[in-house]
Amino acid sequence: MRSRRLLAVAAGTAALAGGVAAPAGAQSSEVVSLLQQLVRIDTSNPPGNEALVDELLRARLEPLGFQVEIIPTPAAGKSHLIARLPATAPTGEKPLLLAGHADVVGVERALWTKDPFGGTIEGDRLFGRGAMDFKGGLAAFTVAAERLATSGTPRGRDLILLAEADEEGGAYGTTWLAENHWDKIDAGESINEGGWIFAGGRSGARLMGITTIDKNSLSVTFRTRGTSTHSSRPLPDSALRRLVRALDRVEGHDEAPRLTPAARTYLRAWSRVTTRSTAQRLRRLLSTRRPAVRRRLADQLQDGPFGELYDGLIRDIFVPTIISGGFRANVLPGTAEATVNMRMLPGTKPRPLIRRLQRVVADPGVQIEPIVTGDSTVEETLDAFDERAEQAPTSIDTDLYRSLVREGRAQWPGVRVTPALFEAGTDATPWRQRGIPVYGVYPYPITHDDLKAMHGNDERVPIRGLEQGTDMLTRVVADAVAP
Repeated sequence: MRSRRLLAVAAGTAALAGGVAAPAGAQSSEVVSLLQQLVRIDTSNPPGNEALVDELLRARLEPLGFQVEIIPTPAAGKSHLIARLPATAPTGEKPLLLAGHADVVGVERALWTKDPFGGTIEGDRLFGRGAMDFKGGLAAFTVAAERLATSGTPRGRDLILLAEADEEGGAYGTTWLAENHWDKIDAGESINEGGWIFAGGRSGARLMGITTIDKNSLSVTFRTRGTSTHSSRPLPDSALRRLVRALDRVEGHDEAPRLTPAARTYLRAWSRVTTRSTAQRLRRLLSTRRPAVRRRLADQLQDGPFGELYDGLIRDIFVPTIISGGFRANVLPGTAEATVNMRMLPGTKPRPLIRRLQRVVADPGVQIEPIVTGDSTVEETLDAFDERAEQAPTSIDTDLYRSLVREGRAQWPGVRVTPALFEAGTDATPWRQRGIPVYGVYPYPITHDDLKAMHGNDERVPIRGLEQGTDMLTRVVADAVAP
């Protein structure tokens, strides 16, 4: 049992991680320095340019004994880094995979108060695009792996560090990597991005979610046509008018709440760490069998603290993200388009959801079509999402899950640790599709304001939390690969 292995590696691991009680920064400043370097490499996708991150990591990892391979994709400058640290006392177990993406979403520079690619430190926050999602996690994974390599701790199986491309969208993400290079990333279990650690409590964290399943994300295009004419004489079939009306209906619509088993477990844990009024609503939401009451309670939760998070856990969501139409102030355009992102709960398949979206819009003049990437057809894309919808949550009856729970509690005494549903999405699908356990964690306690800045403006990560999370991961990784 791995619980016994801890006894054998505890001394070396504690020294590496600085021990649970080590002062922040004393043993962990290398993760802050690495994150600053990562943030200063602009990997906004598109185009990504993840190869720049790969070369930075190669230079760090190869001298420590990692076997590093950079896998180019058909897109220039876009690649995946696979760094393997071989076992020193092989047991025959498949590798442990630490997987994090190197690409980030773009920025609205004018709305930032800091340089989005500056890695600025102000107070206890490091600012920059990707600081939270997911270069902070990639930095923590990398430093934990480096510590293992230099510790002298015996390793019963290989450790793989994967820096991924195209997680934020594109044709050459982990699905492409798995289809073309599975032998290089085939693992026994994996830690990926996912669950949130929320700040609070006497030790700095009140709730640690370890995600075992994600929502799925598929975007669709709304396309309208009308008569192109002079703006002084608008006609009833205006393409923009039709599009705006459709989007207004989407914005005013909420799907009926649905409680998946993963969401139930997560919200039950939330009910024990939140305010009294929110806890009461959560408990009633979990216990009622009346759809009308469940909807009323879900609507009430939307308006409270973390309301958008709770809503994402219990509903399929439609949200407009891009609008395009028009080219002159005095011309009514003949076409207009919008992108609507669909976030689907486990078990939701896209075809029925698109049909519901068409009923919400209630206008046959609005064409709704799924957006596909690469060489896939629409039908192939929808079939792939049908398959994803059937994925079951990863079992929590594993040594790796128990290690994450144990070390989370050791790092933040009093924190409540729970399996969770991730309200966003990740690129862990290839491993879960193959039955490989995947656990998601953003390894740093954050506040609600920190969470809102993800994919937004002034994205940041708490420095002390990043250092603490790196210490926790160091112990988890050492335990997981011990012979």
